[in-house]
Amino acid sequence: MAKKTKKVCPIDAEGIKVIDYKDIVLLKKYLTKFNRIVPRYYSGVTLSNQKKLANAIKRARYMALLPYVLEVKRPSSLSTTASVAPVVTDDVAVAV
Repeated sequence: MAKKTKKVCPIDAEGIKVIDYKDIVLLKKYLTKFNRIVPRYYSGVTLSNQKKLANAIKRARYMALLPYVLEVKRPSSLSTTASVAPVVTDDVAVAV
């Protein structure tokens, strides 16, 4: 049987000593497309670094450097319930 190699934390591999809430580029790597914090078993981060990372993300959200949630784009209800007359912006086009 082959020995399992120990996983290396990506934060330690990059040589990052301090996880700062102002480092938005680093923090965005550990957020999903819905701005949720990526779990440890997906990212491979150690427990101590995951706690520091989560704390930094929460501080960045509080300081408005990162959004809490993304704006969800939903279809407008006007297009499905009623037909809307075309908007005329030029007075010359109205003359009949």
